[in-house]
Parts: sequence; structure tokens; C-alpha cells
Amino acid sequence: MGFTRRQVLKGAAALGFPAIVRAEGSATAPLDAAMTRLLSSLGIPGGALGIARAGRLVYAKGFGLASRERGTGVAADSRFRVASVTKPITAAAILRLVEQGKLKLNEPVLPRLGLQPFGGISDTRWGRVTVHHLLNHTGGWDKNVSGDAMFKSPQICSETGLAGPADARTTVRWMLGRKLDFEPGSRFSYCNFGYCVLGRLIEAVTGSNYENAVRRLVLKPCGIHHMDLGQSLRPLSGEVSYYHCDGSLGDSVFPRLPPRVPWPYGTFSLEANDANGGWIANVSDLLRFTTALDERAHSPLLQSSTLQSIYSGAAPGSGGGGEYQGLGWLVRPKGQGGRPNLWHIGGLPGTKTLLVRLGDGFDWAILFNSRPASFDPVNLQIQNTIYQAAREIAAWPDKDLFS
Repeated sequence: MGFTRRQVLKGAAALGFPAIVRAEGSATAPLDAAMTRLLSSLGIPGGALGIARAGRLVYAKGFGLASRERGTGVAADSRFRVASVTKPITAAAILRLVEQGKLKLNEPVLPRLGLQPFGGISDTRWGRVTVHHLLNHTGGWDKNVSGDAMFKSPQICSETGLAGPADARTTVRWMLGRKLDFEPGSRFSYCNFGYCVLGRLIEAVTGSNYENAVRRLVLKPCGIHHMDLGQSLRPLSGEVSYYHCDGSLGDSVFPRLPPRVPWPYGTFSLEANDANGGWIANVSDLLRFTTALDERAHSPLLQSSTLQSIYSGAAPGSGGGGEYQGLGWLVRPKGQGGRPNLWHIGGLPGTKTLLVRLGDGFDWAILFNSRPASFDPVNLQIQNTIYQAAREIAAWPDKDLFS
């Protein structure tokens, strides 16, 4: 039986857990067993689960294999590609710049980019694309119509005569010469490319590269020190290995590699996807980010009015079942405790991720080093399995793993 995207988003928003701690002895045995079952049933080598409540990290643990070849296990602090969980982080950087008066949500992005298109701009609607449109995926691009620009490196390089793979700036310059699929702001269509543009906007406004700008604007205020932009072909310190669901090969976008390569290593450029899917992180640092968004306490990241803009920035046509696409997050406005729930799902070949911030102060992050072939049913399975395990836990040691 298949599930619609609306069912998946509704399932993610409905999760509400009791307090959870990484306890001594058997206190967290239901969660431990749930993660072990997920790895087995989904055929995933390894994963990590982290949970925070009321600003405290109360559970963080690794399961299974970080590397099949070396036989090494996943640790609580193992780092994974987070895929599209990158988008809330990019959105937070943009909103910090808005707070600082360096950007406006309703301003057009084109004059600020400073990038020259290949052969000229072919669609005047580019001039009507705003920062707000990019944040909530209403910029005018529909991958079901024209494809996903972030994974078109062979076509881009063929048409521009540049060596592959196409980087982020080259991708934007190429897209400036192509037609939009719909009027900006008129409807929702989930778009990786829009966040690539936001990354270039961050660079233009700050005068810094995307990675350093996000470190200063977002990661440092949250106390995050173990996140980096990943690399397509070389693992970073503490990073797991990635495995395609069926072990098959795909077409390489790197000229120096063989024509056929493992899907997670060379069929796409992770570097080009920096602002829409490029970070690597452990579960603890992702939860440092979500807990910094709690306006009930002093937030080191965003003002309360800015958080309200995340909730209120609903994309036309994204609603259904009480949830919608906000600014950088999927939103259920009436979530746990009567406050909004935020969440985001991520996936790449070899990567499956989920980050949830519930309105009652209960946050969780789960990272895997393989992505099952089925998408929507797996999301629901992960959510329901963790939820049921959490309900079995009655008492927890009083410990904050952030400290």
C-alpha cells in the first residue's frame, strides 16, 4: 500500500513523545530495540538517533555499521550527510540577514546575485522571484515539468563547454537562461534549486563563501562545532560510509572517474548542493540547532517575530491535513502543546534523514547511511516505530548530554 506525501507530512507532525534520556542500563531498551529493528527491516547498515526535550539532549546513540568494509560501528557522534535537512539551516542564515537589515523577504533576488547568465536572461519572470518565494518553494520551478537543475550537471556542462561537474554558481548562471515553469509566488513546488540560489544570495550579501557565512550566522550562535560541508568523493573525519539500497551503479558526473560508479560517490556533486543538501552533522548538533529555535527561552538564533514568519509564510497550494510549507520548514500550526510543529525530511543516494521540532519542546533527529527504495512508506515506518518505542519508556535519569 502506498502513502501520499500529505499522509507522510501529517505523520511526521503528529509525533509527540515523553521525555527521553540516554540512560544507564535498560531504561532506553525500547528505543534501542526499535532502532535495531529499523536497520534490519529496511536493510540499512547503520544509523543514529538523538532526542532533546526542553532544551536538553536526553538521548544520543549510534546503531549498526558506519562502514561495512572496515567493520566499524556507528557512534553517537558519527557524522552523516543530512541531505535536505540542510534547508532549514540555510533558511535560518537568510532570516538572520533579514534581522540584521541586510535583506528583505519581499525583495527580488536577481539584482543581488551579481551573476551573469549564459546567453542572457530568457524569462522576465526571473525579476519577480523574491527571497520569500525561494524560502517556501514558490519561486517558479517545477521538477516534474523541467527536472531538477541540481542533478543536471552533464547537460549543463555539455551546453556551456565547462568541465564537470557543474558547481553551484554555474548551475545558477545556466538556469538564468532558461524559462520558469510558473509565475513566482503562485503555487508550491518543492525545489532544490531555489535553495541553491539562496546560498549564492548569502555569499553576495555577506562577501563570504556559503560555508563560512553559515558558520558565523547560525552554527556558532548555536554552539555547533562539528558540522562541515561534505565532499562527494572523500569522507571527512568521523563521517560514515554510504550505501545504495541495491548496490547498483549509476552514471558518473566526474570526468576523472569511471563512467559507472556507486550511486553515493560520483553520480551527483555534493559540493554543488551545498545550500540545499550539503552539510554533514551528528544528531547532537542538529538538535543544538532545533533547540536554539525555542522562543519560550532566550534564543541565541532568531527573534520571536522571525520565528512567527516561519510559521506564517505558508506556500500557496502546500496545505492539507493541517500542515503546509513554511519558510525553510514544513509546519503544523497547531501542534504539540498548541504550538507549531516543524520538521524536514532529507534523502540522497545512500542517505536518509529526518529532523523534527515539536511545539512542546520535544525534538528528535534520525540519520541513516542508506536510503530505502520506497520513500513515503519508509517515512511513516520510521516515525511510527520510534513513537511506539518512546511510549514504552516510563522513567529516565536526569542528564543533559549537551553538557
